[in-house]
Amino acid sequence: MEIRMKASIIIVTVFLALILFVSDVMAGDTTELGLPHEVELQVGEIFKVCKSGIVVCPVILSLCDDANIVTSVNTPDGLGFKGVAPGTTLCSVGTAVGPRRLFRVTVH
Repeated sequence: MEIRMKASIIIVTVFLALILFVSDVMAGDTTELGLPHEVELQVGEIFKVCKSGIVVCPVILSLCDDANIVTSVNTPDGLGFKGVAPGTTLCSVGTAVGPRRLFRVTVH
């Protein structure tokens, strides 16, 4: 009975890992390659992070390296990144579900 239980746990774990991997590949997820998601904005423009489908919301934590270039804002659709000034910075988003996502945001 104990062997059967261990086998069941292993099968379920492998199945869940496979589902997560396939969903990331189908979404064209660049984080599997260790690369941030590229986002380009104009000054004043807002990228709706939650609505993009890259992040499973609600967001617990968002942080941008340079708040003089990009700030995090609340939108009716959830978290957004707003272009403040020209430049490029990295932003990360953590959620209760799924891995932390990294974004390279360029503001023109």
